[in-house]
Amino acid sequence: MRFISMFYCVMLLAVIPATGLRADDAPAAKSVTVFDAALSVPAAFKPVQAKSSIIEHEFQVSGEGDDVARLTFMPSGGGVQPNIDRWKGQFAGGKAEDQKVDQIKAGNWTIHLVELSGTFKETMGGGPFSGGKVVERTNYGMLGAILEHPEGRLYFVKLVGSEDILKKNRDAFIEMVKSLK
Repeated sequence: MRFISMFYCVMLLAVIPATGLRADDAPAAKSVTVFDAALSVPAAFKPVQAKSSIIEHEFQVSGEGDDVARLTFMPSGGGVQPNIDRWKGQFAGGKAEDQKVDQIKAGNWTIHLVELSGTFKETMGGGPFSGGKVVERTNYGMLGAILEHPEGRLYFVKLVGSEDILKKNRDAFIEMVKSLK
């Protein structure tokens, strides 16, 4: 058995140089479909199994050590402002200047960009309307984008995690939502 394992290790080492792979080769970005369009998700954001059936795509964004943020994609409704207000209600504290709402364009789409920080009141077990257990996470933040389709349909893209991860990935998040085509 030991001989077979060693044989496979030697064969793997022989094959790797032949493939032309190098440590500095960056993996390609992934494409995510949003209604009739697509956006490009950075390769550093790793796809994972969605934690809820209403989420179409979920990614993990890693920080230092075990620090991980959650990136989710899902269609939604209910209007732009009521959703922004609901997101703001999920946070307490934080500096007023760090709570931002902006609007940008990507082709025919309107993107409502929301940046929040403070103590995140995460609802466990079924979403914000389920009445499940609430866990307070300090020094957290959210980069949220409500993608407004030219026909008025809404789609959410949210990155929730530690303020450190959000600061390091803010530009990549904005470039991702602006890549909408």
